[in-house]
Amino acid sequence: MFETIENIDGALVYHGSMHKRIYFSEAENVDLDNLLLKMKDLALKKRYEKILGKASEKDVDILKSKGFTVEAKIPGLYNGVIDGFFLAEYTNEERHANDVKSLKTIETVKTIAEAANKSTTDSYFQMPENLEIKELPTSDFHTLEDLHKKAFKYHPHQIKNAAYFSKLKDLNHQFYGLFKNEELLVSAILAVNARESNVEIVDFVTHPDYRGQNLSYFLVQDIKNNMDKLGCKTIYSMVRSTSYGLNITFSKHGFLLAGTLINNCLVRDVMESMNVWYFKHDQ
Repeated sequence: MFETIENIDGALVYHGSMHKRIYFSEAENVDLDNLLLKMKDLALKKRYEKILGKASEKDVDILKSKGFTVEAKIPGLYNGVIDGFFLAEYTNEERHANDVKSLKTIETVKTIAEAANKSTTDSYFQMPENLEIKELPTSDFHTLEDLHKKAFKYHPHQIKNAAYFSKLKDLNHQFYGLFKNEELLVSAILAVNARESNVEIVDFVTHPDYRGQNLSYFLVQDIKNNMDKLGCKTIYSMVRSTSYGLNITFSKHGFLLAGTLINNCLVRDVMESMNVWYFKHDQ
């Protein structure tokens, strides 16, 4: 399995040796003191280097008192009215360090991306007629797996498979694809949280022959246009902090920068920090 996903004390927990990280969410109605003890014990046992948690504003002080620091804040993440936070604790302090060159690149990407910010009306572009966006049913999971194999040919440890997609589907994830002549060019996975009225764009994957063409733009546009259908008031996504293209794409669509998650996950063979972008229905 690409990553272990389990329910611990009522919280949804993702963890694995690839990212050397624990990520927990949906912890609003759990005993945080007990949960955090289990998270720290799991990190010690598995030698994970970072614990990341998503929490509403009522739990921030508890997490801070346990050694967590805020890395990103999304206003109204919960049902459009309660602020959401991403907080981290580093069990290995080296994981929190970045060299000067990386820090400069991250800041440059942020500056350029935020300068490209557009209003909702300004961001719309007509999708070319030879492209089509479709929701992917379970029967297309092998096609989605094939796209991952092509995209991560030289990084096989990062390939998500049909079994993993089925696991995500059981956890209220939806799958969308941008097609050209029935060939899947770009995929997007959405984590739909009806209880919180938000959607996370979890993952973009682009066919290697079509990289650099900014085709993900049309998927983001389509997801925004379907916010009512998805039943969400807020969309958010974590984007590689060194990726000019995708950061600019979100900014052009009116998304705002919430913060940066330091050295959050392994992308190909590099530990990457992730910028968090969000869009609210009433922006």
